[in-house]
Amino acid sequence: MNKTDASTSGPAARFLLAGPLPPPEHGQSLMFEMLCGALRDRGYDCRIVNIQGKNPSSLGRLTLRRSMETLLSIVRFASGALPRYRRVYITVSRSRPGFMRDMAMICIARLRGCRVAIHVHGGNYDVFYRSQPRFWRFLIRHTLRRTQRILVLSERLRGMFDFDPTLKERIAVVANSLFFTPNAAPRGRRLRPDRPVRLLFLSNLIQSKGYVDVLEAVAILRRTTAIPLKAVFAGRFLASPDDPAPMPPKEAETRFHEYVAANRLENVVRYAGPVVGEEKRRLLETSDFFLLPTRYFTEGQPVSIIEAMAYGCVVIATDYRAIPDMVVDGVTGMLIDLGRPERIADAVRRITAEPDRYEAMSRATVERYEKYFTMQRHLDTIVPLLQ
Repeated sequence: MNKTDASTSGPAARFLLAGPLPPPEHGQSLMFEMLCGALRDRGYDCRIVNIQGKNPSSLGRLTLRRSMETLLSIVRFASGALPRYRRVYITVSRSRPGFMRDMAMICIARLRGCRVAIHVHGGNYDVFYRSQPRFWRFLIRHTLRRTQRILVLSERLRGMFDFDPTLKERIAVVANSLFFTPNAAPRGRRLRPDRPVRLLFLSNLIQSKGYVDVLEAVAILRRTTAIPLKAVFAGRFLASPDDPAPMPPKEAETRFHEYVAANRLENVVRYAGPVVGEEKRRLLETSDFFLLPTRYFTEGQPVSIIEAMAYGCVVIATDYRAIPDMVVDGVTGMLIDLGRPERIADAVRRITAEPDRYEAMSRATVERYEKYFTMQRHLDTIVPLLQ
């Protein structure tokens, strides 16, 4: 798209975009990076303010360093909120320090006469709102009313803003997508009898993301079946405020390896660490099942599930937040209850026992990705909303 096509008013629209850029890589930072690149490719004039913190091992904690980073991001935003940039896009936070930053940016943009669209890359804004004292709830409502558009990830997540009925008409749904072009994948995978069934956990290794449940499910399968298995855990060990038993990342990694040794899983389980680029794609290409039994407190619509769908992995995940909009239970994967590793093991066991069913589910997974979660569909939906 050239500059004269980028806006119905003639010249290219100009955007001030505030959000997290990698590193580190996670769903929100990768989606924001993709949007910035796509807008520029389509001929838009964009100024980008990176609000990414530099310490991913302390999720949810307010430190002096993070406070300084937040202040600097507000200053950079204010310097960019000139009359030239009339359209503002902000990926908003669901924490009190993050809200203070968002409030400052929204107020600056509105004082400059800009139109503001905010994007909620998670599923817990209502939980955040209800946890605040009365005065903070007033500030949140007042700030949100100053926006023109509120973007959420799923129809299931519209209700996050029911606490203020005046916001209803400005809410729009923009699903996440894959942020790269997938390597060619078969329309439907087949389980190969000449190699083990391959399981993949690909996400930050946070307790509430469910990696411990997956590890226990692998141990259950080894004890109760003769199914040959290989399980790969890929990601960074991180701590989170909602962990059931919080511990430093190094301790969590040590306990992971101790569990593997205690249950004699050394020849079954491999910890791959953080993976990106071609290494990630190879894992997706060679995995049969993707496992994400998450109950993570900010979870919305995990991009890692979309990645797995694009490569035909059968997905086993929890019936949580927007995941049922992605995984059709019994058709493209299985939805299980929270905190039930035995259900994960049972799902793998039952689907593996029916190779034809597995192939049909794999095919349906790719078809659902192509229908709802491609990069082109995401951009065709979000760009007109931002205009």
